[in-house]
Amino acid sequence: MKLTHKLCGAALLAATGVALALPNTTKANDLEGSGHIEFTYNSDEDPVITDPGNSTGTTITTGITTTNPGPMGIIGISPLEFDSHDILTSQTQRDYNALLITANPDSTEADKATNTEKFDMQNAVWFQDLRATDSRPYQVSAKITENFKEKTSGTYLKGANITYKNINVTSTADPSLKPAEKAGTLKLTAGEAATAGDSVIFVDNKEAADGVGYGKFELNFGLHSDDTAKDAVVLNIPATTAIGEGDYSAKITWTMADVL
Repeated sequence: MKLTHKLCGAALLAATGVALALPNTTKANDLEGSGHIEFTYNSDEDPVITDPGNSTGTTITTGITTTNPGPMGIIGISPLEFDSHDILTSQTQRDYNALLITANPDSTEADKATNTEKFDMQNAVWFQDLRATDSRPYQVSAKITENFKEKTSGTYLKGANITYKNINVTSTADPSLKPAEKAGTLKLTAGEAATAGDSVIFVDNKEAADGVGYGKFELNFGLHSDDTAKDAVVLNIPATTAIGEGDYSAKITWTMADVL
């Protein structure tokens, strides 16, 4: 047993001696390599928009007002159509639901192969933020910039207002990046005659954490897929406003802007 102990001790000393004999390396040499990737945005073409409420994500090519705002801005708006009504109904009826949108109305059977067939969908607004930044303190708002005006006589539907409900934001991107839509019911009210109404915020990303709000989004008013869209946008004309026979049009302006 003693012999074994001595041998172990000798081995330990030998190992320690070897360790002590090793050189202490302090010299280092660094050389930096490189990495590169580029992402571009084509500002010469209208953006591609799809219906998030459709299970196939069908591409919308016609039936929607679109523009190319660059990496950030409103890219599409569905026109609000409140249909045609007999003038006599206006004596008792003052609320009118916006019709659903018929996207790609001129498509043919062959368009199914390219996922651009005709279909009905909810009214919606499309917007995007694809900028190279972490902080995205933006808001999406709307206001009636010109009240409903009869095209021949120039008469306005004084006090007209549009109510939006079943509001929801959807996207094909990661759900954690979705900005917050305003809950409940929102109303746009026109000013007197040609005066613009007040601006109303629909999406508020002002206080969002870094990264949130990046991507392409759809601000929906109900969803056609679950039958919440048919009465999600309602035009109201006050009972004190005389409604004459005619063809009335309004302008609703949507704005997306950073709020500092």
